[in-house]
Amino acid sequence: MRQDDDLMARARQGDWDALGTLLGLQEGRLVAFFHRLGCDPNSIEDLVQEVMIRIYEARRRYDPARPFSPWLYGIARNVWRDYLRRQGHLQAALRAMESAEDLDSPGLDPLERRQAEEEADRVRRAVQRLPEEQRVTLILRHFQDLSYEEIAETLGVPLGTVKWRIHDAMRKLGQWLTVRRGGGTAR
Repeated sequence: MRQDDDLMARARQGDWDALGTLLGLQEGRLVAFFHRLGCDPNSIEDLVQEVMIRIYEARRRYDPARPFSPWLYGIARNVWRDYLRRQGHLQAALRAMESAEDLDSPGLDPLERRQAEEEADRVRRAVQRLPEEQRVTLILRHFQDLSYEEIAETLGVPLGTVKWRIHDAMRKLGQWLTVRRGGGTAR
């Protein structure tokens, strides 16, 4: 049994130390998840806290026979959707995704840094163009490192659907990014 699974099974039974440890371990992963989804950086801490509250409230419904990560990201995804609804539209997520990430590598000169920022922005914009289900699936796989099986469980879809979504998302991103790099305009 993985550490997260064990901690959640113990938390389900009322072990508050296990719950605290588990939430501490997940905080950074959740911050990264919401950041990559394009949430406003000023809202990410609140979203992480909301996930933690929901884990606490739903702890007795957790099935210890199932992996923890899909359950966690299922809750996080619902928190994200609620956030988008509160914002009234996807624009807040788009603006946050388009802001350049800190590129603090000391080895980059200003020109390299600017090129890296532009490339990161271009990729973020392309990811944001994907339909929601493809974007979430891609982020869970390539940035949150969930297995295909864990993603299927998180999203409540068949394994084949997960594989297709990732394949189609990568195909679209490849087209959009290649067209732009080749001097054309991304569709």
